[in-house]
Amino acid sequence: MEGDLIVLIETTDISIANEIQSLLEESGVHSLIVSDDPASSVLNLYSGFNPFENITIKVVKADYHKAVEIIKDSVFNELLLSSKQS
Repeated sequence: MEGDLIVLIETTDISIANEIQSLLEESGVHSLIVSDDPASSVLNLYSGFNPFENITIKVVKADYHKAVEIIKDSVFNELLLSSKQS
C-alpha cells in the first residue's frame, strides 16, 4: 500500500493535520498521517509540551486530485500551496 500513497501536504502542526484528515474523510478520501518523530505527539498529548515534528499527510494516488480539490476549497488552501513550493 505504501507504494500507492503520495504526499499531499507537509506541516509541523499535528492539530492542523488532524483537521485536514477529518475534512478529507468527510468527502470519502482516506489519508495517512506520518510523523518523523512519533514520540513528540505522545509528549504533546500527555504533557502539553509541543516539540517540533514534521507531519506528512499522504493519500492514495487515485484520490490525489480529488484531495487537492477539497483542500483548494477550504481554509487550508495556503498550506497546500506552500507544501507544493517546498
